[in-house]
Amino acid sequence: MSKKILNTFDTQMERIKENNTDNIQLIEFKKDFYYVPGFGNVGIVMTSEGVVLIDTGINKDHAELIYHEIRERTKLPIRYIIYTHGHMDHVNSADVFKEPGTQVLAHENVIERFNKYVKLREHRTHIGSIQFDDKTTNAKSYDFTYPNLVFEKEFEFSLGNKTFQITHGKGETDDQCFVFIPEDQVVYSGDFFIWAFPNIGNPLKEIRFEREWYESLEKINELQPEFFVPGHGELIVTKDRIQKALQDLIDCLRFVHDEVIRYMNNGKSLEEMLDLIKLPSHLEASEYITQHYGCLMFAIKGTYRRYTGWFDWNPTNLQPEKEKRVASEIVALIKEPSVILDRCKELTAQGEIQMAMHLLDLLILGDSNGEAIKLKKQLTKKLSETNENFIMRNIYKQLANRMEIK
Repeated sequence: MSKKILNTFDTQMERIKENNTDNIQLIEFKKDFYYVPGFGNVGIVMTSEGVVLIDTGINKDHAELIYHEIRERTKLPIRYIIYTHGHMDHVNSADVFKEPGTQVLAHENVIERFNKYVKLREHRTHIGSIQFDDKTTNAKSYDFTYPNLVFEKEFEFSLGNKTFQITHGKGETDDQCFVFIPEDQVVYSGDFFIWAFPNIGNPLKEIRFEREWYESLEKINELQPEFFVPGHGELIVTKDRIQKALQDLIDCLRFVHDEVIRYMNNGKSLEEMLDLIKLPSHLEASEYITQHYGCLMFAIKGTYRRYTGWFDWNPTNLQPEKEKRVASEIVALIKEPSVILDRCKELTAQGEIQMAMHLLDLLILGDSNGEAIKLKKQLTKKLSETNENFIMRNIYKQLANRMEIK
């Protein structure tokens, strides 16, 4: 994979943070068909009767520039805005594009998603600031443009000489859809494809849908499109390359789903699964599913969590004591707590950062040891600088910044 694609999330977040949105590109990949790269791609289709938008992006200043570029190319009205799903990076700027008579089309579950976001405004802002390193906080207005046209399974309309076939599926959300224009063999996929390992098991978010995700991708693959616009990242062209990209993602999702189910039925614990489940080499090497956003560990945990309860079969954990009390008891048994700190320093020097963090928690929870807090902050910061996964890196960074040294 090119460095440009690998850094999609980082570079687009930096542009949002700096409000550096003036360098927009309306990329015309086929006559009348465009997409605009952004943290969430914006699709644009020109017809003889008006314009159709697929998603609107997160940054309103960026959206204003896109709208200006559309008006430079046509004076025809924007007839439809289609949400591929209700995540903020795909819907936040709809008001910029909505004109009198514009229909806003989405799956019916988008309405409940918007209601949930409003109800959990503070919580969603908090976890969003962690996942995206404070770079989307100002973009989240929670002043949604609700769809006025919704569907359950499929929806189709014609405009000009083009047909828009919209199909619902579950994946990263339960309100996703993809858009197929059969006359031109074009698919706008939304986040069914993002040039990264599928984001199943996000540490901060709700359950996702690995099985329905690969089933939706199979539907797209059956269409054999010639042009494929992902929700994030670069356009893919030619049937062979598109099918290869989709098949790798299908195989990945099916593999994780089937392996977790198999090990659950064999009585294996989640900890054992994390050791036993390894991607086949051809998927590990695939340029389409690099683990810089989602990752195998997340996916195993997310799939397991979907199909089981919270109990891990250790009777100690059915009605657990508070961690702080347990840590205090352990520290009280040790005559010299400094032994733990010295061992943490040894582990750190050996590169055993995770084990050092576990032991540091005994001192931090057990007696609020200031030196232990200081070392944990340093180690958390180090993980934020070295972890290759976008989400984990940002979680470490934010938690390190918020850790108070006593």
